[in-house]
Amino acid sequence: MALSGKRSAAILAGKFIVLAPICLVVWLLVLPVYAHILAYAAGSIFRYGFGLNVMGIRVDAAGFLNTDTSLTYTIMTTEKALPALGKLVCNIAPFVALVLATPRLKLVRRLRIIGIGTGLIFISHVAAVVIRLMGRGPVQGRTPLTTTVGFVSITLPFLLWIVLAYWGQLMAFLGDEPAAKPADKQADKPSA
Repeated sequence: MALSGKRSAAILAGKFIVLAPICLVVWLLVLPVYAHILAYAAGSIFRYGFGLNVMGIRVDAAGFLNTDTSLTYTIMTTEKALPALGKLVCNIAPFVALVLATPRLKLVRRLRIIGIGTGLIFISHVAAVVIRLMGRGPVQGRTPLTTTVGFVSITLPFLLWIVLAYWGQLMAFLGDEPAAKPADKQADKPSA
């Protein structure tokens, strides 16, 4: 790796180290609002997809910086709770921090990447809530499916960042396009 490549990686890492805690704190402060949006989206799947009678949705913001925020559905007369929702959905913060730290991205492209990536992560959060709560029955705890959801939640922000921020370079590496210029110097193509 050339010296400029090492320097660029060090700058990216330094920016990420500074931005990640800031993004995490901001994210945790808006988490109760996001939890309500997530609750209603997943509730719609319970109601219209599974035909369950969702009688109520409750989001309880708790803990330091809302990290213990929980989500509870009342389905018929039974409450199904997802404790520590804040820990499940905190993966948006590192994604945003990575995109903000990435050098040579124009503002419009940066915003588009954040929008597309956040939308895809939101869909994964809805799926995680549905899978975790629908899997709750006589057997509590980890199942292979919930474990897989956990691994996807951990890796998805980083995979999205690589694909969305470095699409041209990734395609050039895979041999589908001619070598692209670094990050945003290529033509402003759709990132998805």
